[in-house]
Amino acid sequence: MQRRWANILLAITLGVFLLSLFFRHLWVARWVATAALASLAGGVADWFAVTALFRHPLGLTWLPHTSIIARNRDRIIDAIVVMVERELLSKQYLSTVLAKVDVVELAGEVAETLAKLVHTAEFQERLLQWLQWAPLESWAERLGSWLAVRAEAWSAADLGVNLLKWLIQTNQDRALFHFLAAQAESVLNSLEFTDEMEARLKSMIDNYTRTTTQKLLLGLLESLGTIDYKELSQVIRLHLLQWIHSESAFQQFELALVRIMIALRDDEKVRAAVEAGKRDLLQQIPWRRLGQVGRQEAEQAIAGGAVGRWLAEKLGELRPWLEADPARAQWLAGEVRGVATQLVERYHPWIGKLVRDNLNQMNQQEWIDKLEWYVGRDLQWIRINGTIVGGIVGVGLTVLLQLAGIRL
Repeated sequence: MQRRWANILLAITLGVFLLSLFFRHLWVARWVATAALASLAGGVADWFAVTALFRHPLGLTWLPHTSIIARNRDRIIDAIVVMVERELLSKQYLSTVLAKVDVVELAGEVAETLAKLVHTAEFQERLLQWLQWAPLESWAERLGSWLAVRAEAWSAADLGVNLLKWLIQTNQDRALFHFLAAQAESVLNSLEFTDEMEARLKSMIDNYTRTTTQKLLLGLLESLGTIDYKELSQVIRLHLLQWIHSESAFQQFELALVRIMIALRDDEKVRAAVEAGKRDLLQQIPWRRLGQVGRQEAEQAIAGGAVGRWLAEKLGELRPWLEADPARAQWLAGEVRGVATQLVERYHPWIGKLVRDNLNQMNQQEWIDKLEWYVGRDLQWIRINGTIVGGIVGVGLTVLLQLAGIRL
């Protein structure tokens, strides 16, 4: 639009100049001719200057210092890259900006925005699309293969030895013993155990009485109520409970752990059996099926909104979690700034490279068109102003010459 007005104004000025020549016998025509000629000079000179920036005026390629931007494209690109990389987005400037960022506030705002987003149907639909696209079965199989290869590099027996040694040295074996004792106590107090114990006692005593005399004596004692298998099973249960909670039971348990540790460390047969069990366990795991089940469970959780609710809940807890402990918030801010500073140091040269690559991807015409689009419209005002100012200067010079008594 500005170019059109500049051309129209230049054409009007030319028309005024030609018209003044036609009426040159009039005294006012000399004034108009001088002003129009000065306007033409200013307008044509500025047209030439503006045009010479982007292309050759009138296609005259032999004119010196024309098509300046095209001829100096590489130098201009280098200047832009240097300005962006060393001044506008310098390392020092980016570090200063990062230091001023309130990481806790930013993390809270991001979390709140994401918490609102995960409730939308669009998010659930997109998540389901990603899940359908993801080859979970193949990933599960690759995970199994990777674990099988990695498992060969470590010994399950040595791992067991180290685990048992850690349990004993840190006194965690007592906690493990109490846990197992609680499970055993639960079994001993169950009705099923009492019935099973009563039946086994009766079977054991029956098997012990082999002779006829013994059988007759056992029958007599049972008929007199001297032998009560239920009561006997309760007595055995109480004694077992007392033993389980005794220090002696713990010592036996600890001794068993030591024996297992020694066997895992020194017995080659045990070590070989453990390694074989490790390999067999990894081979028996249905990795592909696990991937399929994982996909199905994830789809149901996403479709039912469970994933969105869980994510929204956890994201909503982020800001209070950070604000509740200033030391925690300070640690997070330091970690984020540290990582950001490292990324700036490592990838800062990419800023200039991206700018250079993007500019170099343009061909010559696209390069000129883009620059002319962004700055050419303002440059057209130079032509308009040059035409107007030229006319004013022409009138001013005519007045000065007339006052000095010099006739044109």
